[in-house]
Amino acid sequence: MVNVKSYVRITDDKTEAWLYLCAPEDGASYEKPEIMRYLQHNGVVAGINESHVAAMCKKKIYEREVKIAASEKGEPGREGRFEFFFNTEKPKPEIRNDGTVDYRSMSLVQNVEEGQLLAVYHPAVQGTSGRDVTGAFEKANAYKDLRPLSGKGISNEEDRNKYYAAKSGKVEYDGENKLSVVEVYEVQGGCDFANNALVDFNGDVIIHGNIEAGVTVRAGKSLTVEGVVESANLTAGGDVCLKRGMQGAGKGSIVAGGDIFTEFLEYANVKARGSIQSNVILNSNVNAGEQITLTGKKGLIAGGNVHAMLGVSCQNVGNQSEIKTGIHVGVLPEIMDKRMTVNEEYSKVNQELDEVVAGMAKILRVRQQTGELSEPLQAHLDDLKARKDEVYARCMELKKRADELENTVLKSREAKIRISGNIYKGTVIGIDDRQITVNRDTSFTEYSAQNGTIVGNVIVI
Repeated sequence: MVNVKSYVRITDDKTEAWLYLCAPEDGASYEKPEIMRYLQHNGVVAGINESHVAAMCKKKIYEREVKIAASEKGEPGREGRFEFFFNTEKPKPEIRNDGTVDYRSMSLVQNVEEGQLLAVYHPAVQGTSGRDVTGAFEKANAYKDLRPLSGKGISNEEDRNKYYAAKSGKVEYDGENKLSVVEVYEVQGGCDFANNALVDFNGDVIIHGNIEAGVTVRAGKSLTVEGVVESANLTAGGDVCLKRGMQGAGKGSIVAGGDIFTEFLEYANVKARGSIQSNVILNSNVNAGEQITLTGKKGLIAGGNVHAMLGVSCQNVGNQSEIKTGIHVGVLPEIMDKRMTVNEEYSKVNQELDEVVAGMAKILRVRQQTGELSEPLQAHLDDLKARKDEVYARCMELKKRADELENTVLKSREAKIRISGNIYKGTVIGIDDRQITVNRDTSFTEYSAQNGTIVGNVIVI
């Protein structure tokens, strides 16, 4: 019989059990089966280290605690996941060792060949339940499989978990569920009035040479130009990468639905829904829906006007000739006007929706009271239902636009202008509806809006 002074201690979380044995009162030795029954009697039924039990009996390990049991861990499971065999990250220009940025190394298009393996799906693995020392089961996490990838130009007919390129082209992945291989339009030479004066393609466009003055290029997705762009008109639904830059002569323009990356901009008119990154911007009008970043040793903005909703970061602004240079961040007046107009329209449409629903409710009450509707009332109810669907769709569209504008305004409140080099006299700093003119040469300043005024703080480098 086990000595009455012996005990079993189970930890609060029930993941461990410790055994304390006192010598048998009759001077005999304990036997393993006896100790096993003692443990079970004291609630320890799982994860018992039987070799420790045998050792305590054989070596007569008394009057000290010995860890005798530990929880049984279940086998871990894992979520289903896709393994991709191409770069899924957003393209970025290469930064050289000296800190300058090499836009010529950048590529917006990642080409694949027909039959190339693009992705492999690893199905979810369900884990097994574990048990604590008292025998209670620990519930295993349930892991779900992901939806199969969908898209054009891919095939997984041979193996449902392996996705191949069904044709050669550009691989696209939206970060969620859509994987596609799409056609790319490439111009091997340059574009001038004699050759390719108009390039219009609904997908990605790559031009391997220069684009001369007067040429128009429209790309439904991304646009890459490896040469210099003169006073041409470039439009893209996605990102634009000019590996050299634009000498716009005051007429050249770029409009991008995404980001713009370029070595330089001179006398150009540029607008991007996303961000703009360049080494030099000279005498240009530049507008970005997000940020403008000047990179490299110069990182220069001189002449013209630049605006970015969320912030501007550069090395130097203006020059010793005091060329007038405007930098503005935050919300432009037209955005505030648009916000007000959309909100007013949303209120009117929402009120109309309430009126339509009220009219429907009135007719439905008549039907509830009488049990039926006259032909004219039924026709009117059908018209109101159709009108309700139409007005509701319009209401949701306006609500989405109002929310987007509101989020834009909220994000822009933190917009700053960071100049980590020289700021020459004549530079105009603007934030929202306020502006100041720099009246003397200065440097290393970050401008922000505080309590309705523009404040400049010294950058500590």
